[in-house]
Amino acid sequence: MTSHASTLSFASATTPSNSTNDPKSIIHQMLMMDEETATPPEDIILAWVLSLPNELDPALAATQLLSQYEGLVDQTNQSTVKTIMFLKQTAEFPRSRLANSPRRGSRCRRKLHS
Repeated sequence: MTSHASTLSFASATTPSNSTNDPKSIIHQMLMMDEETATPPEDIILAWVLSLPNELDPALAATQLLSQYEGLVDQTNQSTVKTIMFLKQTAEFPRSRLANSPRRGSRCRRKLHS
């Protein structure tokens, strides 16, 4: 199956995620692209996180999106592969884990405000 054919089957196999996990379909649109995008995947992930409702843990949303998309992405498209990688990293850090992490850079802030 060619890359184009796999993209067509991927597009027809999924529907836009208009759920709370991807309220503006940012991830869905990124993963539906046939070609590499000029927008860095890092920017896509940031826009997606900022679009989430405040009460939704991004790690939980990322986990659910991964279960929906991970096996369907075109592995030849580096933009989609990187987006999936960033979703995996996001899924590894739920709010409970972040709350227990020591804050970095707090010494610098104290020095600046002293």
